Amino acid sequence: MFAKVKERIDSTAKTATRPSGGGNGGGSDRPMPSIVSRDMRVTGNLDTPGEVHVEGTVDGDITCAKLTIGATGAVNGHIMAGTVRVHGRVQGEINAEEVFILNGSSVQGDVIQTLLEIAPGASFEGAIRRRVPTAPTAMLAPPPAEAEPASEAEPLLLATEPVEVEAEAAVAEALSSATADEPPAPANSGEDVETRKAG
Repeated sequence: MFAKVKERIDSTAKTATRPSGGGNGGGSDRPMPSIVSRDMRVTGNLDTPGEVHVEGTVDGDITCAKLTIGATGAVNGHIMAGTVRVHGRVQGEINAEEVFILNGSSVQGDVIQTLLEIAPGASFEGAIRRRVPTAPTAMLAPPPAEAEPASEAEPLLLATEPVEVEAEAAVAEALSSATADEPPAPANSGEDVETRKAG
């Protein structure tokens, strides 16, 4: 009787201590989120590539991949993240791909976003602007196809320069060969006109 009870206790203890992932690396490798608990107040900026969960108060800017502000959480500063879910209070600008302002939350500040959802019962005071994607800014430079004609224009200008120099040299030679007593013949002399009419 006691042996069976002991076996049951040992088997439940082994299953409780066994990792839920099933051994080496079988579980999810997601890092744990950084948590600011309810009784904690942070003064300064938070910067992490991971996830942040705020239940306390943060007086400073937050930069992270995903931010969740709990019902008791408050952030007084700018937020830069991939996804922001607000259940609590924010005073400052939010710049994120996805912003969810949920029921009972309060946001005072501009929201720069790609996707925005404001639930009924949420308080929002500020401007909403569309987030500018980073890829099109690189396209502001002229495409290579437009740059090629500009580079081809330079040789054309260089090719015309010798022609202009030759024309100037011919005019100077003509002027020097003419004597000072004889004025140069007009371009449209009367003989030329009569010849053209006859022809």
